[in-house]
Amino acid sequence: MKATQLLLLGMLVSGSALAANEGEQNVYASQLCHIVSSEHAVSSADQYVEKMKTYVAQSQSPSAMNQPEFDEDTANEVASAWLQLGDEERAKLRANEQQCEQTVMTQFQQED
Repeated sequence: MKATQLLLLGMLVSGSALAANEGEQNVYASQLCHIVSSEHAVSSADQYVEKMKTYVAQSQSPSAMNQPEFDEDTANEVASAWLQLGDEERAKLRANEQQCEQTVMTQFQQED
């Protein structure tokens, strides 16, 4: 009985961690797509990461104690996924942030 409960608890915890990680990836994809929607030239992955870091810092309230730390590795992976898309596709996606997020997440997940 206890073994079953421990197994279920372990599955719940790992499922929550995966969901949190996917949510984090979605946040970075959303930030990236917001950033690229107003750009006319492609930046480097490092430049996108810095822009996302700045965006996160500006959007956090000073009293936000439970805000997760900026995950530079995940942000870099999301930026790399964007850069792997073709020039024409990136140009189309700049005009549609929702489609941009979906495409970047699909590309990101294909990298794993």
